[in-house]
Amino acid sequence: MSAAKSKRRRYAAPIGGLFLLLALIGLACVVIGSIYLTGRVLDNSREKTKLEDIVRPLVMFDTVPFERATDIDKTQMLYICMWSALLDAKGQVYRIDENQEMLVPASDLDVAAARLFGPEVKLEHKTFGEYENTYFYDAEKQTYSVPISIQLYVYSPRVESIEKSGEYYLVRVGYVPPTGAYTVNLQGDRENPEPEKYMIYVMKKAGDTYQVVAVRDDVSGEGQTHAALPNAS
Repeated sequence: MSAAKSKRRRYAAPIGGLFLLLALIGLACVVIGSIYLTGRVLDNSREKTKLEDIVRPLVMFDTVPFERATDIDKTQMLYICMWSALLDAKGQVYRIDENQEMLVPASDLDVAAARLFGPEVKLEHKTFGEYENTYFYDAEKQTYSVPISIQLYVYSPRVESIEKSGEYYLVRVGYVPPTGAYTVNLQGDRENPEPEKYMIYVMKKAGDTYQVVAVRDDVSGEGQTHAALPNAS
């Protein structure tokens, strides 16, 4: 055996080990990258659910577009804040009066307004609603009487995309019509209902939650949200 051949064999094992190590490092990077990307997708999914819960009371009552929360109709604002409070209660039992109606403190609506829009929004408490869905306000006790059984045919939110632009989050929200959790086609298969329209919600971080800054029409129809920045022309 020549000296050259002996030298090649002597370095064969270390070089092979080096390539194996590099291959393992590459595989580890791919795995870690996949886990990271999956984590981002999962985080995005959770964030979409969180945003849907926040905007739900605005979507429910098809709030008209606005540039500032103080521009929202005062009665519609009461609807939004009432249902924000009721949905946020998540099973919390309000006291029931002799008329079998829930007694909701007006302060709960004030808290909901500040949480949704910021402290600049001030509610004008009053009786609102119509027919069997009337929310009676007792100014002396500062409480609302809310019917236990309410029939509402309202939109449900579906967050399609979230885009960050500076301090703002531009959220494209689909308005799913009140057809229930699913529809059934002629073959009897379940289908998720498609949104009837889309709106752009301009939002900003406020601690561990988000506040709604503005709501605009999705004029592009394609989710091009940069035009939805506050004070945009």
